Amino acid sequence: MPSTTPTINTRPDDADLPAVPAAPDAQLSRNHLADALSGRPIGQPDVERVANSSHISLIDHVGQPPQLLGRDAELSPERLAALARSGMSVDFTADTWAQIERSASLLRAAHERGTKIYGLTTGFGPLVTFSADECVRMQGTGLISHLGAGFGDLAPSVVVRATLLARAHTIGQGHSGIAPRAARAFLDLINSGLCPAVPAVGSVGASGDLIPLAHVARVLTGEGTVVLQGRRVPAREALQGHGLSPIELSGRDALALVNGTAFMTAYAALALDDAERLIARAEAITGWIFRLLGGRTQALDPRLHTARGHPAQAASAAGIREEALRFGDCDDPSRPLQDVYSLRCAPQFLGACRDQLAHARAIITRELNGINDNPLVCDDGTGDILHGGNFQGQQISFAADAINSAIVQIAVLVERQLDVLLNPELNGNAPLLLAWNPGATSGMAGAQITATALVAEMRHHVGPCAVTSIPTNGRNQDVVSMGTMSARQAFDQSRRLAGVLAICALGAHQLNFLRASGKSPGRTTPAPDWMPRVDGIRQDRALYDDIERISQSFLQPLAG
Repeated sequence: MPSTTPTINTRPDDADLPAVPAAPDAQLSRNHLADALSGRPIGQPDVERVANSSHISLIDHVGQPPQLLGRDAELSPERLAALARSGMSVDFTADTWAQIERSASLLRAAHERGTKIYGLTTGFGPLVTFSADECVRMQGTGLISHLGAGFGDLAPSVVVRATLLARAHTIGQGHSGIAPRAARAFLDLINSGLCPAVPAVGSVGASGDLIPLAHVARVLTGEGTVVLQGRRVPAREALQGHGLSPIELSGRDALALVNGTAFMTAYAALALDDAERLIARAEAITGWIFRLLGGRTQALDPRLHTARGHPAQAASAAGIREEALRFGDCDDPSRPLQDVYSLRCAPQFLGACRDQLAHARAIITRELNGINDNPLVCDDGTGDILHGGNFQGQQISFAADAINSAIVQIAVLVERQLDVLLNPELNGNAPLLLAWNPGATSGMAGAQITATALVAEMRHHVGPCAVTSIPTNGRNQDVVSMGTMSARQAFDQSRRLAGVLAICALGAHQLNFLRASGKSPGRTTPAPDWMPRVDGIRQDRALYDDIERISQSFLQPLAG
């Protein structure tokens, strides 16, 4: 349905998920198109659809002006995430189109002067010493064909769309030399809502993300595949169904589409967006636990944190304090003067994680708005064609490793807070494992095991990838960044963290429920406003659905 203002769905159980407009002959309902774009079988319930598409929400913005990319259009990680999770159309500004045309003209002029230009007059990679095929069409086709060699599961649809947007924004800087018709076809692909089938594995983050981006470029030529209605469909068929035609790509046009860091940067930006949202949830849940247990809020005093001198620590303390004191003073004088570290030192831990994320944000933002092409067409009056290595993803690799370590540390802290909630010695003498009838029922026992398993998984996947270079490409790529693997790991960790947070929130809710039911001493206190409704546990039940629903809600942006 048309909307008057661009919005992003905020809840995984929103019943109405309008879709990107399809071709008139597509004959898909809007919810079925949402299923198709997420790569799931049609007709899935909304919760399951969103969960399995990595929290993508498809929003219909018919009648709304396109979102602008390219020159004079800053692209932040959160803006990229919002665009990727929506169906908003995009375009370049008139100035951007003019610059793209100028860049292409400068490239043609350099070619006519006899300038050697990588990918136009030469072969690719270690074959740069050989002349290019005289047929420029074959040069482009050959490039993306031999690079269509990815492996394994497909990247989530939200990552693929973010990749398309990030690459378009780079092309829009006007230094790629790409033909305007190829740039237009790329935007048309984005606006069609079609999701190229892109294997997650194949990039070493060296000449950018050659393998995954080639799977995207092949769709433009009609030779790749897209995910539609839960199955892989030949690109040519899908394009025609959306009123689009395959195009031919010259060697330079093909190279402009594949030689960059868009795939790893998309993964990293989405991981960062998730992490920043989840750390805010962690702070609020910590404040809720303070309220439940009567924790000593002196540990949250702003004077204490100002004295340390770390602004992010002070910000985390403020977030915890806001929830802890939402209904006034919560201190229980019967508790020890100092709480355990997972409560008392939460601002120090979470503040340090915020610092990591802030550093990663600066790096990712620069990468999103920079030029990671090779070669680069200069528009400084010289018309020079510069060959270099701006596609190397080392910055993103380090940034993603930082996001990963922050996400894992948040999970470690929250898992310990869960243990506090389940321990009668620390939770105000509530039943062990928050069981309604200990012995006859087991309460949160199974869920705690899952939280422990999640943290173990996260620790296993936290090792830095940025220092794991392996030479490849006939020794041409003799040192590589592994940025894509770093970013993919960070992205995957966010869902695990959401699971740990969901289980901890369930624990806090269950303690409150036991108190309200007279099964545990202590006062009751409301959950944060954004906590989904959940039934208390009397008789033991499977908590999988609750954990999934809560974790997915934590991954969604809050309204406003």
